[in-house]
Amino acid sequence: MTNLPRYTLQPYKGMWSRYTCPQCLRHKVFSRYIDITTDETIADDVGRCSREVNCGYHLKPSEYFKSIDHRPWTIAGNGNGFGYRPLTYKDFEPSYLPKRMIRQTVRHYDNNHFVQYLAAKFGREVAYEQARLYLVGTSKHWPGACIFWQVDSADRVRTGKIMLYDAQTGKRVKEPFNHIAWAHKLLRKSGSQESQQSPKDAAGTAYHTQYPNNNLSDFRSSRLSDFNLKQCLFGEHLLQYHPGKPVAICESEKTAIIASIYYPELLWLAAGSLQGLNAGKCKCLEGRTVILVPDVNAYEQWVAKANQLSAALPAVNFRVMRFLEDAATPQQKAAGWDVADYL
Repeated sequence: MTNLPRYTLQPYKGMWSRYTCPQCLRHKVFSRYIDITTDETIADDVGRCSREVNCGYHLKPSEYFKSIDHRPWTIAGNGNGFGYRPLTYKDFEPSYLPKRMIRQTVRHYDNNHFVQYLAAKFGREVAYEQARLYLVGTSKHWPGACIFWQVDSADRVRTGKIMLYDAQTGKRVKEPFNHIAWAHKLLRKSGSQESQQSPKDAAGTAYHTQYPNNNLSDFRSSRLSDFNLKQCLFGEHLLQYHPGKPVAICESEKTAIIASIYYPELLWLAAGSLQGLNAGKCKCLEGRTVILVPDVNAYEQWVAKANQLSAALPAVNFRVMRFLEDAATPQQKAAGWDVADYL
């Protein structure tokens, strides 16, 4: 297998994946380098400006890490003073949200556009059951929005992705802007704003309702200022209840839930995005057979990703489903269908 570089420029996924250049200060012209093992950016200023003639800024990861301030090491005490030691997992341990937040949101499905779409297709009982199984919450951040909570295999809450769907079509609402937000960011934002009113969480429930004795205020001030987000697979919390089931991983949370209704013999999880599949997220799958189910037009990328994952996690048996790529019509390829569109 060809040795691939650890760092690469972030692939273009829309203008949200382009940033302000730290040198010329032009907006949406700067591509950041990401670590392919985590799909996370290295630093805000490590990347390349597309204005090669008028700006020409390009800071490579190798140049960034040459600086002693940015080396992937940390100061450690020893008997003779201080030296450097390699960073360990403990230095990058994920932050977690209180699990009580979920209990306040996994309800009010009559006001949840996504769950109502499922109810129209599969009936109320099935829709509500699957929503609760996958810990789908209801948010007031936008009327009708849902929360896809990310809970890892140890039942720790990493974050919640808040999205808005059309209740009739089941499609994401992208106009006049792409309706995506994150629970940990909204919680941090509310903690930084002074208000005479009770602050609201991502679900619109008053904090003091969830956290009597001001416990959340203490959590917010002490934990969210340096919140270290490490996403996990959506639906990962279900692994502990199905130790023998083969796993299927698709791109979107919506697709995982719909596919789980049609094919319950598989445990369906979601990577969250095309670039959201990495070794860090998949470590929880050791000892499993895992079928990757890419969207149409993403087959080759996920085959390459499967090769990387197999090398990093030899205890996981990765396979890539090709059916969608072979069966898709030109119109379906242009529309970027996924397995839920076929089902």
